[in-house]
Amino acid sequence: MNASSDIAGSTDGVGLDLNACDRESIHIPGAIQPHGLLLVADATSLAVVAGAGDLETRLTPDWLGSDLSALLAQDIGATLIANDTVAGGALAGLPVAGPAERFDVTLHRTADHVLVELEPVEAEPVTAAGMLGRLNAMAMTFERASNLQALCERAATAFRQLTGFDRVMVYRFLDDEAGRVMAEDKATGLGTFLNHHFPASDIPKQARALYVRNRTRTIPTIAYAPAVLRPAGFETLDLSDVALRSVSPIHLRYLAN
Repeated sequence: MNASSDIAGSTDGVGLDLNACDRESIHIPGAIQPHGLLLVADATSLAVVAGAGDLETRLTPDWLGSDLSALLAQDIGATLIANDTVAGGALAGLPVAGPAERFDVTLHRTADHVLVELEPVEAEPVTAAGMLGRLNAMAMTFERASNLQALCERAATAFRQLTGFDRVMVYRFLDDEAGRVMAEDKATGLGTFLNHHFPASDIPKQARALYVRNRTRTIPTIAYAPAVLRPAGFETLDLSDVALRSVSPIHLRYLAN
């Protein structure tokens, strides 16, 4: 399978109906953000039936039809049974090594499939002791926050330190379904969204539902071409719980503006 067939159309926004955001099925984009990889396996046989991303180059050319456990060098079936993962839940698998990079592994079970997210990580991962030390220090700053605003500000700073992102925002939905950016930590030189208010129409009902279901949303870059699910026939696969889920083209245009 040719890796080049994996890239969907551009997200430049040409031809977008910006008034259709309230009708957009954002949980079934048919694609992922291309910094990671996605494997879709049959829930019963654990044979890989679909995928997204440059799997041929970054993992193996022979991924389609492979046994998921063999492909990831770990007993996925036993892991799922031992952890009693239910539909909608997430489970961390063991890291996987590709030809040139390492990946963190996250498993999701649905009624018919097991979805596996592979996200690249640093070649030299932080040690368990080092990570626990960082998390403990962050927890202490959270505990010392005197009010909700202070807690949100410290959370934004902590999560930016953990992720290395240019910007981290804490967003709160208000009673009228509008929203406000309560806290922000950002790189020098970026404009600010702090205290910006957004009407309910800016984040439609289905998007709010996903934010409640997934409390964090990561978008490493808005300048990307979605990596489509392949082979054909998986365009309507529900990716609600997949962190790599491709971002709405309407939202990408909104962020670019």
